[in-house]
Amino acid sequence: MLDFYIKKKVNSVLKNHTRKHVFRSPENMVTILILFNSKDWKEVSEIAQDMRDNGKEVLLWTIQPKNAPALDMPNVRIITSKELSKTQVLSSSAINEFESLEYDTLLDLTTKDENALLYLLGINTSEFCVGIKELDYKVFDFIILKEDDKNLVETYTQIKFYLNNIR
Repeated sequence: MLDFYIKKKVNSVLKNHTRKHVFRSPENMVTILILFNSKDWKEVSEIAQDMRDNGKEVLLWTIQPKNAPALDMPNVRIITSKELSKTQVLSSSAINEFESLEYDTLLDLTTKDENALLYLLGINTSEFCVGIKELDYKVFDFIILKEDDKNLVETYTQIKFYLNNIR
């Protein structure tokens, strides 16, 4: 019952939130917000470093898993269990912080659905939104489906290749 309520709320925000859609090639991206699952930190840190090496500002957001020790991820906004209700709804302070961010591109590298991250994806204000999995609602402007036999770095390399070759 609780899971149904959470999914209904997330689906509602995904369905009803609107934002401006603008295609951005990698050279036109300035600030990139990456949503990811904490278990994928090693690969995401490589991706973020590649973006920084190419002159991009990178913002990283994830969720600390329940009952897990504190995560050691420098320069990552980690949503803690204190910021999530028992129903996995984000605190208003975390939502307000997210809504105050300025970024032009969002890259959703989540490999496992987490309702709080889906909610953030639904309220994002990016002009260009890239994902690696299909959702029930049109959230992404560009999707490269992550293949099971590929890791996130390989998927990111594919994203860069295609975005650099679209004219």
